[in-house]
Amino acid sequence: MLPRERVFESIAHREPDRVPLYVWVFRQPGVHQAIEAKYGTFEAFCDALQLDVCQTFPNKGLISKHPMTQDMPEDGSKRNIYGNVLTLDEVLDAEFTDPDDEEIYTRIREEVAEHRDRKGRAILLQTPGVFETANGIVGLEQCLMDMALRPERVRLLFERIARWNHRYIENALAIGVDVVHVSDDWGMNGRMLMSPRQWWELIYPTEKITCDFARRAGAYLSLHCDGYFADVMDGVLALGFQIVHPVQRSAGMDPLTFKQRYGPLLTMYGGLDVRTTLGRGTPDKVVEEVRWLMRHLKGGGGYIFCTSHMVQPGTPIEEVELAYQVALEEARYA
Repeated sequence: MLPRERVFESIAHREPDRVPLYVWVFRQPGVHQAIEAKYGTFEAFCDALQLDVCQTFPNKGLISKHPMTQDMPEDGSKRNIYGNVLTLDEVLDAEFTDPDDEEIYTRIREEVAEHRDRKGRAILLQTPGVFETANGIVGLEQCLMDMALRPERVRLLFERIARWNHRYIENALAIGVDVVHVSDDWGMNGRMLMSPRQWWELIYPTEKITCDFARRAGAYLSLHCDGYFADVMDGVLALGFQIVHPVQRSAGMDPLTFKQRYGPLLTMYGGLDVRTTLGRGTPDKVVEEVRWLMRHLKGGGGYIFCTSHMVQPGTPIEEVELAYQVALEEARYA
């Protein structure tokens, strides 16, 4: 069975030959260098772990130019992932990247060619979520304040982000991605970053613009949301998501309850916690957690084994290898 077929069977809540596997690394410093030192290339590492998925990222974000570029303090204190922190009004006036800019898709094309066409893996497309993208531009605290004090202006920004996604998704599907993976962190430990009411009023209707378009375009639809978001699970279902990552146990989400309650409806993608288990220097605990996850979550399909987030710097590669060796041993369906 090809890796893509294995993933699609799991999303359909059928049992393939084994549970699909993936690991979040994403070329972060330290970890990626350690992998290349041992395996020669990251692709060889993926082959050795028998991974079934590739998660691909655009080369550019949404913001290409904005008015504060010349006014950044010399100490860089206002710098964030887009350059400088913008105010809500400034970002509403800012120029967004042209979604037809070919440079956005360079890495996506390369990874589709390598991982889907050559290796048969499923391709997940990292896609901007409205809240996460907005707070990456204006800052998390300011975004939450604006949601409380200027909700109509925030909604305009969220809508603008969601509509940019249309052409981005359309172009990426034409290249050959399989899954639109919307990244939108709504949670922290034990609670959400915003009230459920705010989520329903501002995030749900604007995220729906992206989700509806992706489903109409024929893509599978996946959500990444760190932290706790159990309070809006009915909204996650209403948005049409088919896959959820990571269902983070260390933040108060219970994978077993998730499986029991949503197993026929949502595929769980994740499980192996990078905060409490992987990289914490306790190989026996890694083995125990991997076995528990597989034995409790794989039944009936609907499970893709993965880390809860990126493998953290300082994690021994041998510990990652151990986790995936055990995962392969446990992944087979009888």
